[in-house]
Amino acid sequence: MKSYLLFVLFLVLFVSCIPIKSVQDISGYHIIEGTKKGGADFKNQNVFSFQIYKGKRAFDKYLEERFEDVPGFSPSNFIVEIEDVPFTIRVLSKQETNQYLDFTDYIFEKEDPELVKKGKKKQFIYIVVNDENGEDALSTNSFYRYIVSKYLDDMRMRFKAY
Repeated sequence: MKSYLLFVLFLVLFVSCIPIKSVQDISGYHIIEGTKKGGADFKNQNVFSFQIYKGKRAFDKYLEERFEDVPGFSPSNFIVEIEDVPFTIRVLSKQETNQYLDFTDYIFEKEDPELVKKGKKKQFIYIVVNDENGEDALSTNSFYRYIVSKYLDDMRMRFKAY
């Protein structure tokens, strides 16, 4: 009996020393600082990002349905009014994201079996926002950062990204 108990104790100690590899889901959203290599198109803007399990096309369709009454609407670039101030929202394509955020492929979209959960690949949406003066509305020194990030988070939650 003592040898059995000793064996179980040894097994528990041994197993507790082995780290379990897992990739955490990203709950909520993150605002990522853009790199300088984004060029003139982005001017080193901050990016609102969140994780989805649906494809980007599903998000584009959601935007089309939500903003169908907005004249000249495009799911990749559109204008909304938040508290009577117009903001230009730009949803980055995969190519733009790869140019703008140089770590995207390595961290978020690398082909890794750990990134697959229940047969669904994790994907991310990246959004940049400019105020009426063309300034980064997600910048830490922007007066609009809080209201714009709240608006985008509400949009994310209505999309039901998970």
